[in-house]
Amino acid sequence: MKVFKVTTSWTGFSEITVEAETQEEAFDLVEEKMYDSNNEVLTGNGLSYGFEDEEILQVEEIKENEDE
Repeated sequence: MKVFKVTTSWTGFSEITVEAETQEEAFDLVEEKMYDSNNEVLTGNGLSYGFEDEEILQVEEIKENEDE
């Protein structure tokens, strides 16, 4: 399993770390909100608005999990 950082744009920005086999799978996991929110760094901590128009900007591999 690989680890990807997915950057999104909304009223602010988020960087979300997810484990996936491919970039496409990482994209889909974030798009479907299927990730641990503890693995998200965002500029609008505590905001409860602005997420409705969230858009995925970039998916990049940051490491390959060596456990498998």
